Amino acid sequence: MRNASMCEGIWARPRPFRSAGHAQAQPHMEAVVDDVEALGDRNLRFIEACRQGSWEMLQPILSPSFAYLDGATGEVWEMDRYIKDLRENPAPTLVIDQLAIHVDGDTAVASARTQSRPGQSNRYIDTYERRGGEWLCVHACVWPLQAS
Repeated sequence: MRNASMCEGIWARPRPFRSAGHAQAQPHMEAVVDDVEALGDRNLRFIEACRQGSWEMLQPILSPSFAYLDGATGEVWEMDRYIKDLRENPAPTLVIDQLAIHVDGDTAVASARTQSRPGQSNRYIDTYERRGGEWLCVHACVWPLQAS
């Protein structure tokens, strides 16, 4: 597993399109690349907040209507439970790999595989919405992966 500070493996990073006879990249593709980079930064901030068990670090990147779905049980958690779990269970050894970010207009998803203990991996998917020019996480789901 790679440390979360490495963003290699982002499969949705489009390359600026250059058509024959044009020397400049199309602005739309550059914007998508910028969005993927911004979302990669948000993802790393989310991971670091989990490592530290810091609600104060996480709260600014979450929508006020943020919802968490426990992928192991199918249960939607109340926000108080989510905050309590974050604070009581910091994961300083949390690492991620297989990071994938997909942007479609003002909606995006980030997903990766995580590991905080040997032999125990999870996968998560975070849904983001662009609001007022800023990406906010509106939904997250984490589920355990079967040992291979």
